[in-house]
Amino acid sequence: MKKKYIITLLLTLCFSVLSFGQVFITELADPSNGGGARYVEIYNAGNTSVDLTNWSLKRYTNGNSDLSTNVVDLSPIGSLASGAFAIIAANGTTFQTIYGVTADISAGTGGPADSNGDDQIVLFDAADIAIDIFGVPGEDGSGTCHEFEDGRAERKASATVAKTVWDEADWSVWADSAVSGCTSHINSPRNAPEDFDPGVWIGAATNPIVSVGSAVSGLDYFEGNGPSLEKKFSVGGINLTANIDVSAPVNFEISLISGGTFTSVVALTQIEGTIASTPVYVRLKVGLGVNTYAGNATTSSEGTDTKTVALSGEITAADPQFSVTAFLDDFNYAISAAVPSAEQTFAVEGLFLTNNLVITAPTNYEVSLVTGSAFSASVSITPSSGTVVETTIYARLKAGLTAGNYNGNIIVSSSGVTDVSIEVNGNAFGALTNSMVITGVYDGSLSGGTPKGVSIFVLKDIADLSLFGVSSVSNGGGSTAGTVEFYFPAVSVTAGTFIYVSKEVPNFTTFFGMAPTYTSGSMGINGDDAIELYERGQIIDVYGDVDNDFSGETFDYLDGWAYRKSNTGPEGTTFTSLNWTYSGVDGLEGGSDNASATSPFPIGTYSTATASVERNGVLGFTAYPNPIINKEFTISSSNTGVKEIAIFNVIGKKVFATRFSGTTANIDVSAISAGIYILKVMEAGKTATKKLVIR
Repeated sequence: MKKKYIITLLLTLCFSVLSFGQVFITELADPSNGGGARYVEIYNAGNTSVDLTNWSLKRYTNGNSDLSTNVVDLSPIGSLASGAFAIIAANGTTFQTIYGVTADISAGTGGPADSNGDDQIVLFDAADIAIDIFGVPGEDGSGTCHEFEDGRAERKASATVAKTVWDEADWSVWADSAVSGCTSHINSPRNAPEDFDPGVWIGAATNPIVSVGSAVSGLDYFEGNGPSLEKKFSVGGINLTANIDVSAPVNFEISLISGGTFTSVVALTQIEGTIASTPVYVRLKVGLGVNTYAGNATTSSEGTDTKTVALSGEITAADPQFSVTAFLDDFNYAISAAVPSAEQTFAVEGLFLTNNLVITAPTNYEVSLVTGSAFSASVSITPSSGTVVETTIYARLKAGLTAGNYNGNIIVSSSGVTDVSIEVNGNAFGALTNSMVITGVYDGSLSGGTPKGVSIFVLKDIADLSLFGVSSVSNGGGSTAGTVEFYFPAVSVTAGTFIYVSKEVPNFTTFFGMAPTYTSGSMGINGDDAIELYERGQIIDVYGDVDNDFSGETFDYLDGWAYRKSNTGPEGTTFTSLNWTYSGVDGLEGGSDNASATSPFPIGTYSTATASVERNGVLGFTAYPNPIINKEFTISSSNTGVKEIAIFNVIGKKVFATRFSGTTANIDVSAISAGIYILKVMEAGKTATKKLVIR
């Protein structure tokens, strides 16, 4: 009885191995004309179905000897029937569009189905045992017999058993490079769909099979201007006993040579029963009337089913028409420069025109057909036989305008065609006020390297903050040169206010104990990134060297900060390192907030004599003690009238308000956290302001 159990176990193992061995890889695709058309094809050569639940495809990338963690689970395929294929595509949608068939799995990018031709692909069973392999693990495929970059690898008909050690003699390989010493490696890049045949393998059957490519559309032309441009589909076959005839439908014609003679029928000659995937060129015939046209190209060969390829095209009336391609930014300039704005361009072209193509600028703008000169209110292009080839038009905002915003529409017109409008907007900027200055940059130590951002100080009262903005420059990438990444909102702000722009809110609030003034993704800065501050589209201050990655420099603020010295700046496009103090790299490490950091960010400490928050319009005004030590201070003045008291934090938010009458009062600030604040006292229409420190 014991022997019977052993025999049963051996038979079970034997059948299991046979079952696994009958499924193997038959084709790998890396088309030279599109990575989205990549796929892996597997085939069940056995007589019984195989359940692929928990089976997988894996790969060794390049020359790595360890498998990639990006694995394709084959469970969705379920049971693979005898003689059936499964297609694992990198992009199922693209695969369907190109090949006209549906993949079994859309595996996504970066995995075994998305190989660029120098990777090794392995098929694993449900027990995670390797069943079949293409390529040599640990060996970069480039320049080897298993390189199929921009090409294809197909298992030979004679290789009908899965192997866990790759044998190059089992494969025919096409690639974009020549490799010597291989049995069948051809320097011939392959294009999709014509050079591939998903779901067909030369070793899969003995009966004749014809395969064709996907549908062809867009065989269009204007009436009287045929035939259409040619396109192509593929035709191939295996186990053939006769040639393949391909017939075009009515109104279409085909050829085996691009630009050759087109007819209604072409014949593909089989050699030893095989016709490699061959392009058939197709076009819509000349002389057709305005209409849409469709039909099927068909194949015929002895012993095969008819295959069809859907063809379609359209003849459009040759009416006058033109097109415009325009992507214009604002046309801005500073009046002090005494020159027009920088030129911007757009393109026009036309067909079947009966009159000139005219481009007219709106008031305060001008256009030209050449760069740098000949600008005027309008330009005119004369068609040649009704055609205007693609022509560049130059546009700019006129010089000599007064400060303000200027907008309108450039009009493109020609007889018999509806006008096209191009919206334009620009600004003539008055003199710069230099009312803001960059005072600090920070790259925090909390999750994600946050908080990250910039501190800005308001030097003068600003009626419209939206005239200002900031941009970041990554890794010495060069000035943003007028491209403002973050504009402030249209609000007013008073001198002495600190503004904090942060990448995000939560960690800024946790770290500094208050919310940022504004947030912007442009503030996702690291310690080697520069900052540019703009007013009216012009740079008024900068932190860092915009043209160089300053990692390792004195002003590198990785996981730390830099802070401007008081009474310096703004400095336009000049960065003066000596005008700043630095925490050094990792200066903000070591704590969960600013106070506990190795080197705390000196928030709100910048000041300047020319923009001091100390203002006194109240007779006899004093506030003491300052700093406040015991949560109480005294305000006094010479007037007994009502005094309105307000305290603001460094980002301009009011945190305390009260009022009193008389010359003197004690103010309780126990509800306010320690920090730097601005005290504002208003009495009889007059105002006094003072920096207030609470400890």
